[in-house]
Amino acid sequence: MRRVLQDSIAEGMVLAQPVYGMNGQVILNSGVELTEFHISKIAELDIKYIYVQGDALLIDENDIVAQNAKNEFVMAAHLALDEIRVGKYVQIDSVKGRVMTLLDECCMLKDLQPLFTAMQNCNDYMFKHAVCGYFFAMMIGISRDIEGMRLRDLGLGALLRDVGMITISREIINKPGTLTPEEMAIVKQHTEKGYEILQRNPEISLSSANCALQHHERFDGSGYPRGTKEDSIHEFAQITAIADVYSSMTLNTPYRKALSVYDTLAIIGKAGASYFNPELIRALVSNVAIYPLGAIVRLNNQAVGIVNDYADALRTKPILTITKNADGARVNQTLTIDMETNPGIYIADVS
Repeated sequence: MRRVLQDSIAEGMVLAQPVYGMNGQVILNSGVELTEFHISKIAELDIKYIYVQGDALLIDENDIVAQNAKNEFVMAAHLALDEIRVGKYVQIDSVKGRVMTLLDECCMLKDLQPLFTAMQNCNDYMFKHAVCGYFFAMMIGISRDIEGMRLRDLGLGALLRDVGMITISREIINKPGTLTPEEMAIVKQHTEKGYEILQRNPEISLSSANCALQHHERFDGSGYPRGTKEDSIHEFAQITAIADVYSSMTLNTPYRKALSVYDTLAIIGKAGASYFNPELIRALVSNVAIYPLGAIVRLNNQAVGIVNDYADALRTKPILTITKNADGARVNQTLTIDMETNPGIYIADVS
């Protein structure tokens, strides 16, 4: 399989990857033998390059355009993580290098370049959502001692979980406001579409493909596309599901402001075993600081303090230095927030 620039496309070449139109729909499927008519349509749509069957290498190493595209994708992925400020809320020092190295490796896989490029071009939010969800899925995976090729498969599955969205009309994907029931039904098809796309790719394992198929399934069977429940949902898909929800709630969109980490984890925790494996909820909470060290917090009695330590391993009971009391007077007091022993005092806001 190799990459061919538009002006080098010739009759008789056989597509190795689908060609997508401006609305994200497939206009030429893999396996099609190109004719003069096909070539004229590709030129008419100003498609810069295609992927055809042939050489073992997908991209000629001398193709500067292709190399730049790969480098730009990797850089964009890193910038996306910087923009969402993952490090502010996550204990990442011990695993960040490992996660980022695997991200580089995933982005550089030649057989997957068309998928990464299509996702990046489809929708800016989708790309950031893909990278953010990948990061948290990997964090959970590492905390559960997933290693080697299994960790790579989890990463690929999480990063490409929404690849089926590239087959959905851009008008629907980018529509402001609420989708109609008919439009929502079309969007829900992205799970099975994504599974089909990934299953056709030799770089993708069945475990990775299941992340696309099942990341909207829920532990109680209330999800889609098949209403699969509990351990019938693949382990990697369970991890991807909770990372996907966390990502979607903590990212800004043009139509909704991101929720705080505190509010997001409170909602996920409330959903509990209905939606997610309880073990994975604990794994997420153990990696995400609900109350980050150094954060300024306001209590329900209007006192203000700074988080400087935790009284428990999950960091759900922050130890505060109170700087202003309920009357607004400056103080210097230590207080541990523990809803079990003192439910009357709790953190109302985190900045």
